[in-house]
Amino acid sequence: MKVLILDGFVDEPSNFGVPPFLSPYPRYLAGAVADAGYEWEYVTIEQVRKGHPLAGDVLAIISGPIVPGKYLRGMPISEKELLAHATGWRGVKVLGGPLARFRYYDENLVDAFDFIAIRDLDTAVYDFLTSGQFRNRDRTMEEWDRWALLGADVITHHPDYPDPLILELDTSKGCVRYLNGGCSFCIEPMYGVPKFRPVENVVAEVRRLAALGAVNFRLGGQADFFSFQANGVGGSLTPEINVPAIRELLAGIRAAAPNLKVLHTDNGDPAMMVAHPEDAMAGLRILREFGTPGTILSFGLETADPAVTEANNLNIDAEGCLTAIRMVNEVGRERGPNGMPWILPGLNFVTGLDGETAKTFDLNLAFLKRLLAEDLWVRRINIRQVRPVRREFVPLDHHNLFRKFKDRVRTEIDHEMLARVVPEGTVLRDVYTEISEGHLTLGRQVGTYGLLVGIPYDVPLNGFVDVKVTSHGQRSLTAVQYPFDVNRAPMRAIASLPGIGAKRAARIVRARPFTSFSELAASLDDPRVAEGLAPFVGLAS
Repeated sequence: MKVLILDGFVDEPSNFGVPPFLSPYPRYLAGAVADAGYEWEYVTIEQVRKGHPLAGDVLAIISGPIVPGKYLRGMPISEKELLAHATGWRGVKVLGGPLARFRYYDENLVDAFDFIAIRDLDTAVYDFLTSGQFRNRDRTMEEWDRWALLGADVITHHPDYPDPLILELDTSKGCVRYLNGGCSFCIEPMYGVPKFRPVENVVAEVRRLAALGAVNFRLGGQADFFSFQANGVGGSLTPEINVPAIRELLAGIRAAAPNLKVLHTDNGDPAMMVAHPEDAMAGLRILREFGTPGTILSFGLETADPAVTEANNLNIDAEGCLTAIRMVNEVGRERGPNGMPWILPGLNFVTGLDGETAKTFDLNLAFLKRLLAEDLWVRRINIRQVRPVRREFVPLDHHNLFRKFKDRVRTEIDHEMLARVVPEGTVLRDVYTEISEGHLTLGRQVGTYGLLVGIPYDVPLNGFVDVKVTSHGQRSLTAVQYPFDVNRAPMRAIASLPGIGAKRAARIVRARPFTSFSELAASLDDPRVAEGLAPFVGLAS
């Protein structure tokens, strides 16, 4: 019997699965199938779209873009595609992942399947293979760690293997705020007492993945970086930060993956940081010591309106979040070898929550303007409308306010913030070129929320290049390759340099080759323009 694992891609608040990311779901599922003594095949929905045939006895589809974004390449499976593949399959069919957990009641979606795994998909398939019956249950800790090792080979079947593939790693399940129900919209507190994986088992998983050639990792599967194996869970909403465990985890990962290129993390709870400032600062310094530049601690502020904070049992208010942002800036804003600051906060806003009014949006914008006024950096600001994954929310007639707020953040905050975080002239190393649109090449550094970089001319795809920033959009950059070979670059590339344009580019092309910068400057009509080129072209003076 063969199980076909169709990765329709997931996108969750703490789990990325759209290329170049690979979520843990396929690896755990493959491990469960192997543990049951059967064969598996892994294929992505993008491979299927390109003609990869589907064959086997059991079809297991993974899907769920719960917080969908704009994807550079690789789109999550659509419901139309999902139903088409399920209805065309002659064997057993099972659906798992966030889509199954949050849409299990939708008959139009689920009737095509033999089973909907509203708990862990890997356990459901394992139980079916070993007993003939599907069951909804969570994997045990022992299964979790064993299947992570047994299914590691999945990575070698991913189109992005070995690089730019970045692997999501789970360290825990659940939230320490389960005591009071947690935030009104979040599913994590409903898992009950948090489960933390032993450090040695996470490290063993990384060691196995690294032996297979993996070089990029992200600690995505966790509600909070600072809560890992925290002391006093169950007795406090902000248990004591376990600094030794954080060091053991990060140091162990680096030792297990000696060729590691990227080690990033995601969610951080500012309430934990404010409650334990000395330990939080120690954790940040450890993250900087063993992590790699460009990592983000995503802060779920959700709102700067105290009335909304109270109505939705949120974990932090605006002043507390501001304190946590200052802490991360103190440790993390220095630029690392890849050109990005080592660690910066990310901010999440959720609209449509209980208690929201027109004033809420004004308070949110005022909070962001305080960041600019204090020169506090955040790497990205996510704004989304609440999704009813935990419960329904009363629909609010605030769509126009939401759109206006989002537009003002993009125009009044994002552009200026990006210009501070990655100023003109910054060299960004190892930008992976992913797609082209006309003569525009788009790429990103591998990592959490990699910045979109537009190179305004043709560059070979599926490779790594170093670039130097020339200008900023609202959430993206324009850059040219670095070092820039002005003697060989096409005219379109030269025209994209600061202050050049088509006419000056034509003059440069007619006058080259240049043996010195003074020769290049002499070919131009404005000494100030020539001065602006000096940092980009790399010619000796």
